Amino acid sequence: MVSKESQAIIIAFIMLSLALVYVGYQVYALQMQLAEQAENINELRGLLLKIEVTIDNGNATKTEVIWLTKGASALEALRRMAVVETKYFSGLGEFIESIDGIRNDPEMGKYWMWYIWNEEKAEWEYATVGAGSYKLRGGERIMFRYEVPVW
Repeated sequence: MVSKESQAIIIAFIMLSLALVYVGYQVYALQMQLAEQAENINELRGLLLKIEVTIDNGNATKTEVIWLTKGASALEALRRMAVVETKYFSGLGEFIESIDGIRNDPEMGKYWMWYIWNEEKAEWEYATVGAGSYKLRGGERIMFRYEVPVW
């Protein structure tokens, strides 16, 4: 016959074994959830664009790195970091009228122009389409500068 102390030790051992099995299962389930979340994060990364936007108003420059969804335009990027007023022209799209309260000044000949950084040439290039029409690609650098344009 098994003593009561031995029975208590056996029951405690069985309970500990069951607890370890339960904890092991919970760890496994958590690992599966984390793996699924990692897949979701990778899918989301494929939908996001990292863009560097610079605004140069002639007196001060500010630059921010922002995240946008694929298909976003340069104008959308600008609107993420500044108050922007535009005027719509049929067939042409939106024309930037002001950024953060600084308006185009036809009398002085100063307008908001925008540029795309050309990595190969290591220089800013004047954008040949409106900011609302330009679809961004990840890793790009764009700049909006208040200046007298060189036509």
